[in-house]
Amino acid sequence: MDIKSFVTQADRIFSCTGDSCDYGCHENAVPKMIMYVKEHLPDYHYCLVSDWVWIDINVTPEHTERFMERGIKPCFVYAHRVIDDEAQRSFKSVRTTFLQNFQQNCIFLSRNTAYILLRPGTRVSIDPIVYATVFS
Repeated sequence: MDIKSFVTQADRIFSCTGDSCDYGCHENAVPKMIMYVKEHLPDYHYCLVSDWVWIDINVTPEHTERFMERGIKPCFVYAHRVIDDEAQRSFKSVRTTFLQNFQQNCIFLSRNTAYILLRPGTRVSIDPIVYATVFS
């Protein structure tokens, strides 16, 4: 990977210039989604986020299989704004851990948090080296 491609991929994350992604819920649905998490996902804290980017990591089929064996997928969300965090972690922005499940077209389940994606966001694909350099 050349440096220009690396910078372009990283910039798309932080400038929210990826492809339009219609996941996410409207503001009016937030109370319903919080209740859904509390009723159906009691082992998870909820975290309401906006200005989010769904990031797919371009891995080989072999690596995808390794992810799947661990019960996760090679993608995560970076949210530029945390609106409400049930665990009160004082985050202004957040990077999730890898996706375990996605529900209701707006609830991104990571290892221990149900991220409620507010409004549509963007989606980008990055190479593993970008992930390892920027987020590890």
